[in-house]
Amino acid sequence: MKNVHFIEAASACLANGERLIEDARWLPEDRLATIFALATIAQEEFAKAFLLFLVSRNALAWNSLMFRVTRDHASKQLLAHVMNYLNPMWEDFEARLKEWNAHHELWEKLIAEFRNAVGKAEKQRIWNQIEELNQSHRDIPVSVADAINILRYEKVGRWESSNWCWDEEPVYNPVAKGMADGKLDVEKQDALYVRLGPNGGLSKTQNEVKADDAAMALELARRLGDLVEGLLSGNNVNSIAYERIESSFKALFGGQAPTD
Repeated sequence: MKNVHFIEAASACLANGERLIEDARWLPEDRLATIFALATIAQEEFAKAFLLFLVSRNALAWNSLMFRVTRDHASKQLLAHVMNYLNPMWEDFEARLKEWNAHHELWEKLIAEFRNAVGKAEKQRIWNQIEELNQSHRDIPVSVADAINILRYEKVGRWESSNWCWDEEPVYNPVAKGMADGKLDVEKQDALYVRLGPNGGLSKTQNEVKADDAAMALELARRLGDLVEGLLSGNNVNSIAYERIESSFKALFGGQAPTD
């Protein structure tokens, strides 16, 4: 399959996700559960588009395992968490910008100290601080890194083979681990279906979905859709954040063979 087919498929996923968001926006306020469910499904459609975009750029190899990722809800929700880092809420973006400014000010201070330092040992001490600072700025957030690691090892890795185990079980970020365990998918299912208890009585109904939950799900879906639209139009691919994410996928999934 040529790469153009992946872009065509990604564009179709984008269009479908946008349709789901539009449908959700037309629903009345007493349909919060349906709004939440449609918005979550839209997020998963955008996650499929994002995966296909990575394949089109040869950051991922298309094979039966990647096809399975597109059909696994938790895997798509992990991808959506990664995408959220690439197109964050304005408040998160402002916080990241402040952090970058503080990092830059500290970097300039250390560089000045390095230039004025006397003695090899003192220069090396300051240089080590500069290296540590640079590394911390290059790192992606733990929850995002763990989302990619879980997708690679706990999802794709265990689909490849179940005959292995960790020498020491990793401790994943609770946000990423919750998504991998299906926490969000259960919430989506509860927004669609009446949950029964073992005795046949009511366990949970759609009335428990809050207005804030529905609004946040729609807002996240909108940002993920905007990200995919930008990527497909050639924007956003040169950002530092995107380059970090694409490099992470290449590093972790690089050994996989494409489908012949």
